[in-house]
Amino acid sequence: MKRAAVVGIIAGAAVAVAAAGAAAWFLLRPASVEDVAREYLAALSDGDWEAIDGMRADPLPDDADVVVADSFTGAAGYAQDPRIETIGEERGGRVEVEATAEIDGSSRTIVFALTRVGSDWKLAGEDYLAALTVHAAIEDGTTLPAVRIGDALAPTKTVVALLPAVYDIRAAPSDVLEGGAVIGVSNDAPAAVDVEASFSPDAAGLAQEQLDAYAESCTRAAAEVPDQCGLIVPWQADLAELERIAFRVEQLPDVTLSPTGTSFDATGGIVVATAHGLRRDGTPGSFTYRADDWALRGSIRFSGEEMVLGVR
Repeated sequence: MKRAAVVGIIAGAAVAVAAAGAAAWFLLRPASVEDVAREYLAALSDGDWEAIDGMRADPLPDDADVVVADSFTGAAGYAQDPRIETIGEERGGRVEVEATAEIDGSSRTIVFALTRVGSDWKLAGEDYLAALTVHAAIEDGTTLPAVRIGDALAPTKTVVALLPAVYDIRAAPSDVLEGGAVIGVSNDAPAAVDVEASFSPDAAGLAQEQLDAYAESCTRAAAEVPDQCGLIVPWQADLAELERIAFRVEQLPDVTLSPTGTSFDATGGIVVATAHGLRRDGTPGSFTYRADDWALRGSIRFSGEEMVLGVR
């Protein structure tokens, strides 16, 4: 009896070990194509960029990769109720997947390919990305070189690669311009959108800060009248030679931006200039001149998140 019991115990232990080995094999087996496809669709639905990034076979070039990541993490909405429709046959280590999801209230097709990388399946190439082209301008005037898509600064008039999602597109620079659009994109068809921008209520104040700093640099004491500062000091009428000129600003010019975003006028400035030098008889002299119509004028240029004023 004792021997039989011992044998039975040993046999039971052997069975337990075998079962444990089978369980370990099951848990460590590579994910299937369907598993990875479902994980990708779930990450799209959850807005989980880190998960998607880890599933890619290859990253995009640096600038494009930043746009894809920042736009998606700042998206206005994500694919809802995604489901796999078809999984193609494997050809050369590559499988095509077609899915559907609701994006911005419409049923959209999402297509992507998975490729073998070692024992894993990864998103292949750039097939999983959607294509969007944005055109942006200020009231038929200045064309904007960039917009905000989610949290990304992206170029206009060129195809931008994005993950399927809903995106809030805003004119840039975002602190001086307003206007935008919301669009749902997927890779079933290229998308395009127009953004009509206008100056924000804060734009003139921000431009005024730039012009004030420029005007103050123009009115530092100098050995000659500075160029491109809107200053005309007729010292030649009284002096044969100018040695030094000093300015006192009583009123800085007030900025007005053109509605088309192409130019600006800063007018109504008041400045007093005192010129020091030699008279025609060779003796030292100083003369003071006052201008009640000091003005600065020029062009406006947009570069990414900057509005640049160019004084002429």
